[in-house]
Amino acid sequence: MDVSSIVMLFPGQGSQSVGMGRELAENFSEYRDAFAEASDALGYSMERLCFEDPQTQLNMTEYTQPALLASSVATHRILSKRANLKTVSAVAGHSLGEYSALVCAGALNFAEALRAVRFRGQAMQRAVPVGVGGMAAYVGSQVEKIVLLCKEISTADASVEPVNFNSRTQVVLSGHKSAVEAAVSRIAGEKLGRGIPLAVSAPFHSSLMQPAAREMEEYLEKVTLNALNIPLYANVDASKYSQSGYSRAHLVKQIASAVLWTQTLDGMHSTEKPSLWLEVGTGSVLQGLVKKTLDNAASAGTHDAEAMRNILKALGA
Repeated sequence: MDVSSIVMLFPGQGSQSVGMGRELAENFSEYRDAFAEASDALGYSMERLCFEDPQTQLNMTEYTQPALLASSVATHRILSKRANLKTVSAVAGHSLGEYSALVCAGALNFAEALRAVRFRGQAMQRAVPVGVGGMAAYVGSQVEKIVLLCKEISTADASVEPVNFNSRTQVVLSGHKSAVEAAVSRIAGEKLGRGIPLAVSAPFHSSLMQPAAREMEEYLEKVTLNALNIPLYANVDASKYSQSGYSRAHLVKQIASAVLWTQTLDGMHSTEKPSLWLEVGTGSVLQGLVKKTLDNAASAGTHDAEAMRNILKALGA
């Protein structure tokens, strides 16, 4: 495994699963310690939530977001304390994962970030009544046509927008449920690919999330944002930020704006030229998107003890 030039990617919602991180906690004290910090910050057991989920809360947004952030930060703690990470040239996080990236880049305090994303999840759920919004995934080769199709379908009373540009053949649509359903029907009728309705509780990243963005803007005023100690690529514009330039405004805008993930991967690929794309946290969603987007890109994960040991060995730990 070539680790001469690494970029780190941090997963967002959809990567969670019951039992996530259990193996890492059993094998690495850094993981356990980070989860203990998370439990203290939030007032409930992060281990119980992630490992057992007895109250079926893990898929509820206000719990999902802190859980994923805690998992990614705990995983990064293992790497940073046991290996030399000097070959890591940049970081990026998918939606919620941008908060994880900010913590690991030294810009956000872990406890503050946990409380912030809990509030973020609550605000996003409050923004739109359950049943009003919807989301769907488009899979196919006609992404440009799908963007135009969304504009054609949208009206003043019911809109649908492309909100997650995940790969060259996968875009997530979000907005009013009726408009999303109309888009899925048009995709099938015009044989443009597949439109797959998603089981979500709100139309994330669409303009319907503006009330949540306003709430988050007020909340973030009391959160300290430090200078980055490693460059970060932001979701909202796929631009690279080093030390200064990144602001709370990026996090506010992110809530009701598209995640430009394909553009982010392209930018990191051309600028950083990484030998390894390393997903830091649970699951393998982002590794899959790297493979779909970039030819011959080497990627790896850190989701269990074996994967972590392989990475640590490659890093000379």
